[in-house]
Amino acid sequence: MGEERDWLYDGEDVMESIRRYEHMMEKNARYFFDVHEFEEIISYYIDINDVSKAVAAADYANRIHPASTAIQLKIAQILVDSGKAPQAVEILENLERIEESNYEVYVLQGTAYNVLGDIIKAKKYFDKALILTPDNKDEILCNIGISFEERGHYKIAIPYFLESYSIDNENVAILYDLAFCYDKINEYSKSMHYYEKYLDEDPFSDNAWFNLGTVYNNVQQFEKALEAYEYAIAINEEYGSAYYNKANVLSNLERYNEALLDYLEFLKIEENHVMTHCYIGECYEKLHRFDEGLEYFKTAVALDNDCADAWFGIGIIKMHQNLNDESLMYIQKSLTYCEENTEYLYALGLVYMRTNDKENAMKTFKLVTELDPTDSDSWLNLSELLLEEEKLEDALNTLKESYDENFNNAFINSRLAAYHFLTGNVDKGCIYLEQSLVIDPLSIDDLYEFFPNALKNITISEVIKKYLNLPNC
Repeated sequence: MGEERDWLYDGEDVMESIRRYEHMMEKNARYFFDVHEFEEIISYYIDINDVSKAVAAADYANRIHPASTAIQLKIAQILVDSGKAPQAVEILENLERIEESNYEVYVLQGTAYNVLGDIIKAKKYFDKALILTPDNKDEILCNIGISFEERGHYKIAIPYFLESYSIDNENVAILYDLAFCYDKINEYSKSMHYYEKYLDEDPFSDNAWFNLGTVYNNVQQFEKALEAYEYAIAINEEYGSAYYNKANVLSNLERYNEALLDYLEFLKIEENHVMTHCYIGECYEKLHRFDEGLEYFKTAVALDNDCADAWFGIGIIKMHQNLNDESLMYIQKSLTYCEENTEYLYALGLVYMRTNDKENAMKTFKLVTELDPTDSDSWLNLSELLLEEEKLEDALNTLKESYDENFNNAFINSRLAAYHFLTGNVDKGCIYLEQSLVIDPLSIDDLYEFFPNALKNITISEVIKKYLNLPNC
């Protein structure tokens, strides 16, 4: 028996009972234990999560004390903890008839029905237990909250935690549970409040700092997220997930050099993490350090030959290196794993454009717009290819088709303006031009590319001067 477990039980009498019981089992002897001693022995094994020994002790205790409701209750608890809720319910229904005023029976019945997914019955029995609960109502409320929380019923758990905390506001752990539950139901401001309150009491909780960082990230408070992850790392230098999440935030902020440092720290902890090799490869690609990026993508492929992102990353780097045939091969390889991935398909369309394979490029961009009508770049490229084929009306109609999903996109509007101007419909074009300039004045460069004579037309130039600080034309 491991002495490191003794801290779970303060009473020397309890530990002596456990030692006697284990000696008896080891020597195949027979010693007497009363019901209370068996309760403590079984509880000990439950608490250290040694299910087989808990079952053995409960079976033995039941043979010695077959009429004991306390032992029956422990057997029911083991059954619930082992996922055998239906068998537990049978025992508990019998116990309810015998001990109708025992709140522990109803707590366990509530837990059993919670496991079975019957929330209504679970609440019914929990609430009955709370009526009968003597002095430890705050503890029972907390346990009920945990029962719902563990099964993903976060919204139901919260009122129990709140009531428990109102009775005992020194139970700091409840603040953590409240923060966690509010995060799970997307009530981020309340989640942040309770994590911050928890950290006021326990500022060295690396998990709380990590979770708070994730909440900050969810509400796009990225600098606070980074700070929270840094606290988690300062407390626990081996906190891999904190390095990983911090790196992801930095990468999303396009701070690729900083992101690389944290990804590389994470790899020291989990050296074979495939996606981290891909993310490092992507950072190097964004920094135009293509050879270094290629090495990490190749390592990812070596670790997992079915990693679509790794094959895709190689394809993108090959495209940057103007190795279009190789790029095509690798991107097509990535699509064998994710054939409807619009990011992969869009890149494939770009390679087709670069190789002047307009037919396949148009087919590919068309497919992207069908899968994701909000992909404005694919609509624009598709229309541009049609324009190159001297199919102006088709190009115009393509962008009209895109408009319902992309009316707030400045470049869709500027391109519609340009195409209308090319057809001679200046008034209609000016409507789209104004919209594009309201959304993003820089979209004017797109107009100039497709309609270079814009400023030579008085009507068009007046619209442009209205939104841009230009000298009189």
